[in-house]
Order: sequence, then structure tokens, then C-alpha cells
Amino acid sequence: MNFAGPMTVGLALTAGIGLAVSAVSQPAAAQWEPERPLDFVIQTSPGGGSDIYTRIWLGIIDKYKLSPVPLTPVNMPGGAGAVALTYLHSLDGDPHALTPTLNSIITTPLQQRIPVMYPSRDLTPVAMMTTDPFLLWVNPASFSSWEDFHTACQERRLTANGTGARQEDEIQIGLLERAAGCMPFRYVPQSGGGAVATNVAGGHADFSVNQPAEAMPHYPENMVPIVMFSKERHPTFTEAPTHWELEIGTDGDGQYAKLLDLETGLHQVRGLVGPPNMSDEAKAWYDNVFRQVFEAPEWQEFMQTNGMVPTYKGPDGYKEFLVEFERNHVRMMRDEFGWELRPDLEDN
Repeated sequence: MNFAGPMTVGLALTAGIGLAVSAVSQPAAAQWEPERPLDFVIQTSPGGGSDIYTRIWLGIIDKYKLSPVPLTPVNMPGGAGAVALTYLHSLDGDPHALTPTLNSIITTPLQQRIPVMYPSRDLTPVAMMTTDPFLLWVNPASFSSWEDFHTACQERRLTANGTGARQEDEIQIGLLERAAGCMPFRYVPQSGGGAVATNVAGGHADFSVNQPAEAMPHYPENMVPIVMFSKERHPTFTEAPTHWELEIGTDGDGQYAKLLDLETGLHQVRGLVGPPNMSDEAKAWYDNVFRQVFEAPEWQEFMQTNGMVPTYKGPDGYKEFLVEFERNHVRMMRDEFGWELRPDLEDN
């Protein structure tokens, strides 16, 4: 079904928040349609962010009858996504499987010697659905503002919680440390975003860069954002100044500020990729379906409620985005932080 109304495809913070979605009609006939049930291979266990998002998307597809065949979520956790990515790669040319993306589709292949090295070339980008922004979250009993936090981080070693070693939030935290001239942060990984937020809210960690949906259960009593890593303030958290306003990382050529930024940094990206060598016809069919899922009121409401940034890109746009995103990860993980990457790594 086609949703009438404008569609936003950029990364502007307010884009799509008030998107009007109206009545629907049957989609135009596509050159290709799936011939058997579609598997959505989820890299995390049930209840994780990718699992939640996938089931919302599948529910929308089912509700509006956007697919002629059933869609089945298949949880395949293991190896920080390595198991699911290896399986997807083995389905070369088969358009009947997709996996929802988070940044581990990049960080894991850079560190583990699996068949996928760069998703942009070794898999098939299908659609980018949203960006989860990073904010600097603290317990208001500990810090009242960025200035308060900045003074403390220069005087003593603060403890940060995140969701996994050498993943996107540790990268963001390391960038902040360098950009603001803080003493080295103590990074303590937790089992997931919920545990991260609970530790900060309970005063067991000094801060996190939680995505909004993870911190919201504790906001504003026990967790508040004091910095938004973006050029514009987030419409849900207008009290949080941006790192550009606070001039964090803007010294010299401003490279740290750019890498902290939502538009040019390493924030969490939610989308879908398929096996290698999917046909153009299959990509076009998925593009048509997921554009409609993006426009659906259920997904728009979910993004707004959970503080996401509505962002849609089709196969070509998502591929182009991933190429630069992968390069930024290599530059930060290897060249900035000195982390050891897979020995057979090639430039993408």
C-alpha cells in the first residue's frame, strides 16, 4: 500500500517528525516478488533493539499487506553479529533473507575474520530506516550541566558504561575524551542498553551515551541529557545544547566535532541488508516495501516517541552512506585508537 504525503530522506533532526500519513492504496505491480517466505535474520536475542525494530516493521508489512508471502523473524545471535552475517553471506544471490543492521555489521567484520569484510560490498544494502542519536546522559544528582561535567572530567577519572567493548558507544566516548581534554575515561561494558541506563540512573556509573529509547524510563528524575551530539538540538530534548554550541572538539580543523556529529559521525544506524548479489529487481521490490513501512504512522510514531531521527535511504543511497561510514570506523578504530583490526583488512 502507498502512503500519501511527503517523505523525508535526509538527516535533519526535525525531518519526518510531523510527517502526515494518510489513506492507502494497493502498490503498483513490481517486476519481482518473493516466491517463498522471507527470513529476517536478527543478530541479537529476542528483546534487543534490532529484534524490537524488526518485529515492528514486520507487523506493519503484515497489517498493510505489503508482501505476498509470510515474513519470519529468525533470531541468530552470536559473535557480536558474526554468526548472522556469515549465514547471510552464504545465501549468495538469494533475495529471500535480510538482516536488520546496527553498527556491529561494521565493527564486527573489521575485527573478526569472517566472509564479510565490508557490508557495502560483500552484502547488499537494501534500506536505511532511522538513526539513533547519541546524547551524553548523566544523573542530575551528580552533574547539572556540561560545564559541571567538563570540570569533573579534567580533575578525575570518570566511569562510563556502554553496551560492548570496541563498539559504537566506546568509540563515541573515546572521541569525547579526546575532544574535551578529559582524563582517560574508565569504560565498563554492560549486557545491554537497559543495564547501562540503570547503572547511570542508580549512580553506579558517571555517564553514558545511551540512545534515547534506552534512557527514557529514567528521564528526567534520574537521567538527563546534557549534550546532544548533533548540529541541531533534538526536538524531544530541547534543554540539551549541541556539542557545536558548546564548542566541543571544534579546535583546529574541527575533526573531532565532525566525528562526534550525528550527520558525519558513527551514531547507531538502523536499516536492512541482504545476501550478496541480489538482483536489481529484488532491491527495487524491497525499496518499495520499506519506503511504505517508513511512511507508516506506526513507525513514524515509534521514532518520535523514542527520540530517533527519521532517515530513509534506498539501496543506492544506503550503499553510498555505508562506504563512508565504514571508512570512518576504520579511521577511528585503527588510526585514532590504535585497536587491532583483522590482519587481512583491505581498504574499501
